[in-house]
Amino acid sequence: MEQLKSISTSPQLDTAASEIARWGFFLCGIVLIAAAAILPLNADLEWTRHQTNLALVAEQENIARNESYANMIEAIEKQNPDTLRLLAQSNMGLIPATHDALISPGQQADPMMFELLEPAALDRPVFAPQYSRLEKMVMVPTSRLWVIAGGILLVLIGILPAAKPK
Repeated sequence: MEQLKSISTSPQLDTAASEIARWGFFLCGIVLIAAAAILPLNADLEWTRHQTNLALVAEQENIARNESYANMIEAIEKQNPDTLRLLAQSNMGLIPATHDALISPGQQADPMMFELLEPAALDRPVFAPQYSRLEKMVMVPTSRLWVIAGGILLVLIGILPAAKPK
């Protein structure tokens, strides 16, 4: 059998490799700890943005509703004949002699008047975030503690002094 030849390395190369490895452990630990602190806050920010978007949609609907009612009030004040005829038909049961009654006497007035004033409902944004595995891990309190503990362990390994050859 042949003897295996040993690979000789220089002490400077060993020291450099050891330092790079230590810095790698240290930086990975810092990144894990920072991720455990920042990623849940980012998820809360996404939820807040979603709620803001829902509020904006509701506000747009309210603005459209106010404009519709303002237009109706303006038409009534200007005594628009079509508007007055519609009001008379829906609220007082008065219809022109040339038309047939859609509501028999004694029934409540047709509620379509206010339904005509209501604007069409806008589409609500759906909250469907796509979380990475790391984000899912730091969202759950128990696994978040394990991520923090792993990060602290990596930082401690990174700050250990390098081994010295004898």
